[in-house]
Amino acid sequence: MEFKRPETFEDILKLQKHLDKNLNNVRPRCLRDIKMSLIAECVEFNEETKESHKTWKTKEYNKSMELEELTDIYFFFAQIINFNEDTVNNYARIKHLVAVDFNGWQIKDYGSHVLPTLNLIANIINDNVLYAIDNLMEMAQKLGYNKDDILNCYWEKWQKNMQRIGKEWN
Repeated sequence: MEFKRPETFEDILKLQKHLDKNLNNVRPRCLRDIKMSLIAECVEFNEETKESHKTWKTKEYNKSMELEELTDIYFFFAQIINFNEDTVNNYARIKHLVAVDFNGWQIKDYGSHVLPTLNLIANIINDNVLYAIDNLMEMAQKLGYNKDDILNCYWEKWQKNMQRIGKEWN
């Protein structure tokens, strides 16, 4: 099967499904595991932003690491969508609405410059994926990223992750 750079959210979902199928998990993965992974990525992302919660530490800001950590959140978000599509009745409509939102990526004026990372975590915990995709897009836009930045970074990281299988990862 040949893979190419994603152009839509549906492409991300296909790539993520392929990655997940090739992982050798030591136990079955459940939605709770995926949510915890996404939350952990939110913390890692926060640590790469200028508004890191680690007020006691000085760290040089690295924009490419910030984008990579933000994109890592998209990996687990896609995993949640794929998992729910396989396990929740009538989830196709929600998946479709998430894709429409991402694919239609509209530039918005959010007013505040504060990143909605905690809102994203709350929405993931409460299964509000339609609000969560808005939080993710807001985070990207407030940091100056666009849809292509996310798609390009996702593609680069996906290729690296595929190479990690059987080496760094089980």
